[in-house]
Amino acid sequence: MLIFLFIACLLSACTAESSSTLPLEEYTDPASRFSFAIPQGWQASELPEENVLVFTPADYSGDITELRVLLFAAETDTFDTQEHLDQANALLQPFLTKYLDETYQVINQGETEVAKSPAVLLDFAKPYADLYLEGRLVMVAMPGFVLAFLGMGESETWEDFLPTFRAMLKEFQLLPQSEVTPTP
Repeated sequence: MLIFLFIACLLSACTAESSSTLPLEEYTDPASRFSFAIPQGWQASELPEENVLVFTPADYSGDITELRVLLFAAETDTFDTQEHLDQANALLQPFLTKYLDETYQVINQGETEVAKSPAVLLDFAKPYADLYLEGRLVMVAMPGFVLAFLGMGESETWEDFLPTFRAMLKEFQLLPQSEVTPTP
């Protein structure tokens, strides 16, 4: 009986985690380099001069407190490890400077994986008016690419969205150029 109760608790915990994520749909970047999962009904917009894709809910108005996910993706032209890391740092710097000013504080750091490649994870926060802004930055340098996933929003909304952000990252994959057609 005790084993049955333990298994039931484990199953309910798994169900609770999966039910707290928003339903996702596949998104393929305009250059057909990768696919990614985004919440159903979210909008994608391109900032090609910055190598950034911005994903937002349909009712997004642009306010700094609103939930959004940015994906920085740039190609590197070397497979030499040190040169690749140097290029990745140089490519990431303008993105990080623009979207994470000095007032953000790192509140947690760790490691994760994106498409089976090791990645650095940073959680950050800052006070804003009468509330807090929070988010997560996941950076990965994989052969030929440097990627940064940046999710952010008002603290309570972000905490509710975090399981969905994790699920989005699990679905990221690089694609062979000849096998896909971009989604609009």
